[in-house]
Parts: sequence; structure tokens; C-alpha cells
Amino acid sequence: MEQEMTVEFIDSGREPKCAPNPAYPDGQDIDASSGAEATCTADIPYPAPRCGVMLVKCAKCGLRVGLTVAGRPDDPKSVKLGCLQTRH
Repeated sequence: MEQEMTVEFIDSGREPKCAPNPAYPDGQDIDASSGAEATCTADIPYPAPRCGVMLVKCAKCGLRVGLTVAGRPDDPKSVKLGCLQTRH
């Protein structure tokens, strides 16, 4: 349910100093669902403008997750999250 998710970039004001991880030349798809049955996926603006945090918020269940980014090819490009409404 991608329409339920919003993504906000929180800028640290820094440029990356380290080289990107060569294992992810086209970005990373992050699975932070911990195996949950009910999940949502959000596309992350890729690559990020520079170092900072992408704050992902679900309007449906209230989950908020921060993903660190650096404005490099190995930045996250999507994230899959487990729904808080279905957790016990």
C-alpha cells in the first residue's frame, strides 16, 4: 500500500566522505519487515541529495522509520515495513 507512506529527507548538511559499497551499484531494497505477514513498501528518493536520514511514515498504522542515506549509489531505494496494526 505505497500510497499510505510518506518519505521526508532530513538533511545533515554533509557530503559523503567514504566510497560507496560496490556490492550495491544500483541501490538497496531494504526489508525491515522482520518477516511480518502484513507489509507496506515505500519507494525512497534515489539517490539522496547528500548525507542525512529518510524518514518514512505510514499514515495507516503510525510506524515511523529512519533510513540513513549518503547521496551515493549504495543508498536505499525502497523499504518494506511490517504493519503495526497487525502486531501483537
